[in-house]
Amino acid sequence: MAVIDKDAFNGSIIQEELLVDCGLLPTQTQISLIARARDGFTVMNGSDAGREMFDETEIADIFVVFAETVNAFDDADASTLRTAVGAALAGMWTPCGAVTPCPFDQHVHGRTRMIFNLHVPGWGFEEARIKFKGKDPTGQFCGLDWLTLNGENCKPYSFQIQTQPVEAPVDYEFALFINASQDAGNQATRVIIDPGVRLTPP
Repeated sequence: MAVIDKDAFNGSIIQEELLVDCGLLPTQTQISLIARARDGFTVMNGSDAGREMFDETEIADIFVVFAETVNAFDDADASTLRTAVGAALAGMWTPCGAVTPCPFDQHVHGRTRMIFNLHVPGWGFEEARIKFKGKDPTGQFCGLDWLTLNGENCKPYSFQIQTQPVEAPVDYEFALFINASQDAGNQATRVIIDPGVRLTPP
């Protein structure tokens, strides 16, 4: 029986190949907003497709509206929260209408700047943030960094990574690493969410 490499589950170990500079700026931004509802997660995905590329102020505004809505519906179920967030962000972005097996799954093309934002009390992304498995991500993903908006570092709640163009559709499995605490941080554990991303040609 094969032994599982424990380092693969270590949220402090970053896949260094993801830190490489992309060399080219992204042409599109896709944002994944993550919150916890009464009965599970609510994950909303949207982009700047069909409009001017998001600037820092627009991204910050989306985060603020998202946080205010989640706080206002803090005891809502996932469906109600999803509806409320969707209505609050209407007009601010282009919602992703793709139906995927997992709410955390992503579908992107070309040079896309993927942003992940977490709004759950006591929870934040770990240093690793994101790890790819199964296939070598070298050359397809780059620029992993904590998001900075208007000069302020968004660690540990928001990070970004960029995709590089592919010639044919390809699927990658990845993991999101989250530090989940309760009781004002006196107890904490690692939560690993296990979605996938499909890259398609521009």
